[in-house]
Amino acid sequence: MRRPLFATIFSTLLLGCSSTGDVPPRPELVSSGWREPAAFAPVADFETYIRDVSQEIRTHRLPFVASMADAELGKVVPFRLPPDQGCKKSAPRGIAVLVHGLSDTAFAMRDLAETLAKQCFEARALLLPGHGTRPADLMVVDHHDWLSHVEAALRQARAESPFVVVAGFSLGAALALTAATKSPDNVDAVIGLAPAYRIRSNFLARQARWIATFRPWLDLGPREDFARYGAMPTRGIASTMAALGTMESQIRQRGPIQTPWMVVQSEDDEVVDVAWNRQFFDANALNTHSLLLNYFSNPPQRTASDRSVWLAASDTSMRVVGLSHLAVHISPENPHYGESGTYRNCGSPPFRTEEQVRACKQAQRVWYGVGGQSPPAGEAGARATFNPHYRDLERRIGEFLDRVDGQDNSQVPSRH
Repeated sequence: MRRPLFATIFSTLLLGCSSTGDVPPRPELVSSGWREPAAFAPVADFETYIRDVSQEIRTHRLPFVASMADAELGKVVPFRLPPDQGCKKSAPRGIAVLVHGLSDTAFAMRDLAETLAKQCFEARALLLPGHGTRPADLMVVDHHDWLSHVEAALRQARAESPFVVVAGFSLGAALALTAATKSPDNVDAVIGLAPAYRIRSNFLARQARWIATFRPWLDLGPREDFARYGAMPTRGIASTMAALGTMESQIRQRGPIQTPWMVVQSEDDEVVDVAWNRQFFDANALNTHSLLLNYFSNPPQRTASDRSVWLAASDTSMRVVGLSHLAVHISPENPHYGESGTYRNCGSPPFRTEEQVRACKQAQRVWYGVGGQSPPAGEAGARATFNPHYRDLERRIGEFLDRVDGQDNSQVPSRH
C-alpha cells in the first residue's frame, strides 16, 4: 500500500476524503477492464493465461509514462520463468505459483521468481483480477475472484507437477494460505512474505465495507510507480478484509495447517500485525518443517527456536535502518526498487514533512527505514523498498524447500 492503512482509514473516518464527484474525472477513477474476471483464470495452460491477461491489460491499462507503455506492459503482466540453466535435469523440480499483494502487479514477484528458478522450479507469477490496469477496476472484482484465480492456478500446476509451491506477498500470502488450506492435495509448501494474515488497523479496516457506500475512494493519492496503483478504492480494502475473513474461517473449519509453511516478516512492518502473525503461526503450523523468520531492528523480546528465527534487519553498508512492509521480498539488485533502482519511496505530507520529502527526492543517497526510524543527523531518509539480506533469505528459502522435498535434490545448483 502507498501509505499505512491505519492512517488512510483513520483520516477517512474523521476527516472524510473526496469521492469521485468532488474531483475532476480522472480516467484512472473510471473502471474499464476486468469485467469478466473468471474468463481470465489460468485454466487451459499457463501460456494461454499469459496471452489472454496481457491482452486485457494492453486494452485497459493506463501507462505511467505513455512513451514507455509497451515496456511497462511487459513488466506488469503474468510471466513464467523456467528453471535456471544451472539445473542439471531437463524437467523442473516442481512448479511455484506466485501471488502479489493489493494494488501490486506481477512485477512485485520478479525477484522471488528468480530465486525459485535457481531452486530448479518453474516459477509462475499471477496477476490478480482488478490489477495492472487502473485503480477503479478494483471496484468490479472481489475476494472471490482473487481466490478463484489462485485456486485455478494451483489446480493447473498440480496437473503438471508432483511438487507445487505457492508463495504470496501481503494479501497474496493470505490468498495462498487459504487456497492451500482449502485444497491441501494441490500444495506441497506455502511461503508467506510480509503476510497480511492480520493488519494493524484490523478493526478500522473492517469498516471499509460500509464506508464504501458513501466514500468510494479511501485514497486519491497521485500515481508514483508504474508497477502499482496510487489511488485506492474503498472496495479494495473491503475485499481484502473479506479475504482475511475467509482465510480464518477455512482454518477454523479444517483445523491447523499440515502443509509445510514458511513465514517471513519484519518486526518493523507498518501494515501487518506481526505479533498476531506469530501467534497465528504458533497455533496453526503443525508440520515439523514449518519455519518463521522475523527481521528486527530492535533486540527481540523472544528467543529463537528450531522453527522461529530472528534476523537483524539493518545493514549500514547499504544504509538500511529497518525493513518496511514493501521490502522483505525485494533484492537490492532489483532494477526498480533496489539499492540503485529507478524508484525511491519518499512518502508525502501529512505523514512526512515537505522538507523531509524534498530532501529525500534531492539527495544523491538516502537511508532506508520505516515510519519513525530516523536517518543519521543531516541525512535524508526514504521508506525501505528492498531487503539488504535478500541473498541470505534466498538461501533459507532453498533450505526450507530442500527439507520439504526430502528427495533427490541433485539438480539444484550449490548455494555455497
